[in-house]
Amino acid sequence: MATRTESRGGLSNDERPDTLYAFVAGLYVAILLTPIAILGISTVSTDGATLYVSFLVSITLLGIIAGWLISHTAGLAVRLGRHDMVWLLVTVPFVPFVGVFAAAGIGISPPGIAVVLAMVTMIGGMFTSLPLVTMSRNRYTTAAVAGTTEITEWEARWPRRWRQISYGAMIIAMVGGAVGMVAEVVFGVDWAGNLYLLLFVWAPLAGAANPRTFRVTDAGLVVERPMLHRFRPWTAFTGYSLSDEALVLHRKRWWRQNLRCDRDDIEDIDAVIAALDTVIADHTSSFSKNV
Repeated sequence: MATRTESRGGLSNDERPDTLYAFVAGLYVAILLTPIAILGISTVSTDGATLYVSFLVSITLLGIIAGWLISHTAGLAVRLGRHDMVWLLVTVPFVPFVGVFAAAGIGISPPGIAVVLAMVTMIGGMFTSLPLVTMSRNRYTTAAVAGTTEITEWEARWPRRWRQISYGAMIIAMVGGAVGMVAEVVFGVDWAGNLYLLLFVWAPLAGAANPRTFRVTDAGLVVERPMLHRFRPWTAFTGYSLSDEALVLHRKRWWRQNLRCDRDDIEDIDAVIAALDTVIADHTSSFSKNV
């Protein structure tokens, strides 16, 4: 257990995004806006080389402009990371792709270049939105715990039963996705190809066996994974429960998943319980913190 005492200070939200954040965010914006420019150019010229060069120039210029504006927008990363709606950034790049095929489904024939641009937007947006969300979350967490007092910490995996459920779901997703692709390619079962979507279930479940680090501060709880740090104020919790198998921190919102820890992974359960008793006892007032 690590215990650290610091003076609790105020939080400044007027810090500008750093260069890496501005670069990724600017590239994300450019990927979303460039297809609009290319569609406009395609009404004048359909030459492949011209459109390709226009795409490169457009994404570069838009990325530079968007990145510069973002780098001069104080507190943007913290504000985005504070809200769960930041995950909408991941879904936006899929909108053009879905829109194109929805239009085709109702009898509207989009231009061929629209399909290509929709796919590029979806792929490029996926590879930039996930890092952008992660960086926003991490920067919000850093800001939220600045100047707070860290009381204790521990590492723990999900409880054994939940890990077993996760492993089972992973196996089903992997086998189902593979069988679906084979059924479509080898046996011509068209609908089976859609089962490849099950493979996307594998990624979030794969981390179930990895331990997470939990840090109890007077402001809230920090949950750290290798690439993602999340902060929740104590006002987001109603309490905790302890059994022979697990320590469970109960979330106030019914749709949010409770935080479960394998009790056997916690080295000093008494210190953890003492810390939780201290902070949760007054979570409606002293330990709320606005960021």
